[in-house]
Amino acid sequence: MLLHKMPPKEAILIMDSRHTPTRAVRHQAFRSSWSKLYKAGNLYLDLSLKAEGKETVLVGQVIAEAQQPMVLNVVLKGPSQRNASTVNEYGNFRLSVEEQGEHVLEFDLGEETYLVRGLEVL
Repeated sequence: MLLHKMPPKEAILIMDSRHTPTRAVRHQAFRSSWSKLYKAGNLYLDLSLKAEGKETVLVGQVIAEAQQPMVLNVVLKGPSQRNASTVNEYGNFRLSVEEQGEHVLEFDLGEETYLVRGLEVL
């Protein structure tokens, strides 16, 4: 018997640091830094784009309400780049961002796949 995966669902944006008063947000080191919080099913996804030396990275944490996150891998898709990372036992991951433009993050929850669209890198 073949199991068919459902089409990807969209994660819901809850908070975007670019639309929050600066006193309520973590310090942003450069113009294109941001932090965003998303809801995807029974999980939350905390994302931050930041500079680490000469490199730009997307750092994230999958946060489960009741148990350890079941996400094993995340994939960042850029205009011409595809970069994957494993998620550690604490729900953390780190992805190098090698190009500017709009990116999409995809993460798999087993039976469901979620997409996070509109991740801008300037």
